[in-house]
Amino acid sequence: MLPEGTILRLVISQVFVFIYLFIMTPIMKPFIRNLIILAIGSIIITAMNVGIIVQFGILLYTRFYFLTLLLPYILLYWFFAIYKGAQLIFSLLSTQVIGSVAILNGLFASYVFFGQNTLYIDTIARSITYLLFLPIVLKFIRPTYVKMLNLFEKGWWVLNVGLILAYVLAYVILFVPNPIFERPVYFIHAYVGVILTSLIYVVIFFLFIQVQTKTVIEQDKLKLSRQVNTLAQESAEIRSIAYKDSLTGINNRFSLLRQMDLLTQNGYPFLIIFMDLDDLKEINDTYDHSKGDACLQQFALALQRTIAHQGDAYRFAGDEFVCLVTKNVADFNMKHFRENVEKEMQTDIPYKGMSLGIAYYPEDGSIPDDLISIADLAMYIEKKEKKRR
Repeated sequence: MLPEGTILRLVISQVFVFIYLFIMTPIMKPFIRNLIILAIGSIIITAMNVGIIVQFGILLYTRFYFLTLLLPYILLYWFFAIYKGAQLIFSLLSTQVIGSVAILNGLFASYVFFGQNTLYIDTIARSITYLLFLPIVLKFIRPTYVKMLNLFEKGWWVLNVGLILAYVLAYVILFVPNPIFERPVYFIHAYVGVILTSLIYVVIFFLFIQVQTKTVIEQDKLKLSRQVNTLAQESAEIRSIAYKDSLTGINNRFSLLRQMDLLTQNGYPFLIIFMDLDDLKEINDTYDHSKGDACLQQFALALQRTIAHQGDAYRFAGDEFVCLVTKNVADFNMKHFRENVEKEMQTDIPYKGMSLGIAYYPEDGSIPDDLISIADLAMYIEKKEKKRR
């Protein structure tokens, strides 16, 4: 004859097991449909075990419920859980470990109050145990488990072995060779096993939190490094926009003034050549502005090639350009400079020449704007003389 309330206790325990598995195990989509199938499957598994208990007795059930209860749950969730293999086994074992604690508390409460297996005390103690574990699972165990699923791909069987050993130990203490009521001193051993199981969880989650913290730090470092690289690239692009001429690609007026400020601050002598491309308006009117732009681009390239070994070229504004000679200033030859620029001008539009004026630092002035004005005035005088001729 079955002990009083055996079926009721099994059903109540399986209700809580289903709730815990639902909480712990991420389910594939469509979520609602799969959840309903899992609920129906859990009812079938419970009914099957009830039949086994009724037909063959509680002793056979307790000896073989690994096959009649645990294995069917594993196979059921294998089809509907997102994670498979050892990761899923860890979830199921976690639920079964809590179940072992609930069974132990129920049996111990029955022994303390009545000295025998009592339906109501056992059921109440089991239910209270499940309910007390519920917020712990929701707040700590499940979130940590989900994070571990996302972070770890290997090593799950190492964790599972610890849980399996703890689970087997609890089973042996409670039911082998006889139920624990016939040897109540083993309640102490059972609770020691519960404590050890708890320590396994504490160690697992503590180590994981340490690994996760280091991983997050490394990810933050990598993210910060990428952000720094991105900012450096953006800064380089901003500098390029700020100091480069968009049409010709050479340095612009702001770059010229910055370089002249640096040179004057350090007292380095230099020569400034202020140039105006002759008859650009006539080129634009005769051809079109795209030809005029092409001429400006070619002129900028010719200046860069000519002055490359002595300084740098800048587009000042419109068809006005400046060359800054910072090396071998005393050896600069204006005639050779004109000839070299003309040689470098490779364009299908006739090159009309250029007008230029020069100014020396520090002989002609010490302020960049004054030096530019002097060179500009000299260039204007030459252009005026060309028109007069």
